[in-house]
Amino acid sequence: MSGNVFCLDSSTAPARASPGGSSWVGCFCCGRSKPQALGSSAFYDFVPHRSGPHSFQVCRDVEGLQEAGLLTGDHPNQLSVAPSERTHVSRVVQTLPRRAAKGVEAVLGAYGGTPPDQLSHDVSRRYPWYGQRTGWPATPAQPAIYTVGYEGRTIDGFLNHLIDSGIRQLIDVRRNALSRKYGFGGRTTARLCAEVDIAYVHVPALGIPSTMRMDLSSSIAYDRLFDLYEATILPGTDDSMAAVADLCTRKPSALMCLEASASQCHRGRLALRLAPASGLAVKHL
Repeated sequence: MSGNVFCLDSSTAPARASPGGSSWVGCFCCGRSKPQALGSSAFYDFVPHRSGPHSFQVCRDVEGLQEAGLLTGDHPNQLSVAPSERTHVSRVVQTLPRRAAKGVEAVLGAYGGTPPDQLSHDVSRRYPWYGQRTGWPATPAQPAIYTVGYEGRTIDGFLNHLIDSGIRQLIDVRRNALSRKYGFGGRTTARLCAEVDIAYVHVPALGIPSTMRMDLSSSIAYDRLFDLYEATILPGTDDSMAAVADLCTRKPSALMCLEASASQCHRGRLALRLAPASGLAVKHL
């Protein structure tokens, strides 16, 4: 859907700039104005950013379309479908669900000719959370051992959740900070966290080796794994646990791993072990 939306924009008005300001602002307006047409999982998430509503995934997708030769232009505000690809793109656009196509067209009609400054002002007025340009938009969370999983989230939705929860530091407790999902590989996560003023720390010693993660098909299997984790891995990580406990007392921090549910992730057991040493309660986001 994401690539098709950009193509629809440019193919219906190939000589015109993307709607309003930057590409992601146009997508933001589209997703907020016609969610019923686009579907709950068909569009992008956003984060409050220095530049207004921002989507790292939009930027990634635009770069991919440019690398593939589908989009051309020297500035994010002036992208259009490459002339050699317009026939192909028009065919792709025809495959969009009718409601989605009409929803995008309606937003283009409403915002397509809006000057960037005016569009940004309108977004700031209607969606103040995303329109904040400076300063931290959320009250810092109260001290606690917070945990969070990124399963089922986009990187933008994940970061927005952290900001909304008042988290200022992400502590990655995966053994290997690797992911096929954009935004969740350690280096990329660190870079994108920095974009929204969230510190990132990776503590691999507190993770579980992939060789131990076998046959996790039941809650009993998970419990057995986490019992083994507490018995064989945590006893040798006193320094790492002390460092993490200290981080959590100094700044609102969340222990991060993959699983959505803390009961199916070692971070749940780790948090319970950290709580007595830090004097903080455990809270799962």
